[in-house]
Amino acid sequence: MSQQTRIVLIDDDQDACELLKMQLEDTGKMSVTYNTKGEEALALIRRERPDIAILDINMPGIHGADVGALLAADTTTSDIPILYLSGMVTPDEAREMAKGESSPSLISKGSPVDELITAIDTLTTI
Repeated sequence: MSQQTRIVLIDDDQDACELLKMQLEDTGKMSVTYNTKGEEALALIRRERPDIAILDINMPGIHGADVGALLAADTTTSDIPILYLSGMVTPDEAREMAKGESSPSLISKGSPVDELITAIDTLTTI
């Protein structure tokens, strides 16, 4: 069996985290650790050293975009790909924003899970 893609998911919606964890782990090729508190995201990501971090953009406290900027500025985490999740854009809007990009960096929370899996696969094989 090949090595699983290790994912850290940060989203303030507990139900969304549990659902995504189940859906991604059901593929048999991903393992997901999640946290619902943006303030704890940096420590979790530094500790877990995932293959990819998936961050909800709009969270109470520290926003996912702020977490992403801090990760990118830190030499110990700057190599970890980041995929942002947002409920503020439709799947079509997220796809339109990604046109011309070599890899997706934003996906709508309304997108089919297959689209999320494809984005994860793309970002972790670059």
